[in-house]
Amino acid sequence: MLIKRLLLPLLAAIALPTAIRSENLIVHKGRLNGEVCHNGKKNNSYHCHRSNKKENSNSNNIENIKIEICYDGDTCTSTQGEKIRLACIDTPELTGEKADPVPAIEARDYLNSLIAGRDVYIRRITKDRYIRTVAELSINGINIQQIMVKKGYAKIYSKYAYQCPWTRNSATEIIKILS
Repeated sequence: MLIKRLLLPLLAAIALPTAIRSENLIVHKGRLNGEVCHNGKKNNSYHCHRSNKKENSNSNNIENIKIEICYDGDTCTSTQGEKIRLACIDTPELTGEKADPVPAIEARDYLNSLIAGRDVYIRRITKDRYIRTVAELSINGINIQQIMVKKGYAKIYSKYAYQCPWTRNSATEIIKILS
């Protein structure tokens, strides 16, 4: 019995790496999304593990798309039907318990004036729990989320700010102003 307890783990350690190609094996105790990514609890960072997909990683993540309409200040639909949640920002709600309709309508209308009917550059980050694409949008190198924050239509969504490098600069600017 003692030999079995010692020998079995040893055999598994020797045989498994050769039986299973390591690039196809992802061992992870946390929840991973469809892109094999998740929020790390230790350092509060979003990161991805190697994917088994043999596709060009840029093909789905970065491209130009056309925005059909934005139905609130942080959610839009492309002409292809893709639902897009603007990353790293939060705007007032149009409906529900936390609704604040006047600023919500102003945020939605401003966002539509910026991007509805226009081609935008999209940097896809992940999918949210509603299966919307979470992404950064920009036109001519100008980040749309930053504009929304600077104009006062949106706030940085601190829970997800780590997904957008520009939020670190915004936080630093705010600290300088308060000092």
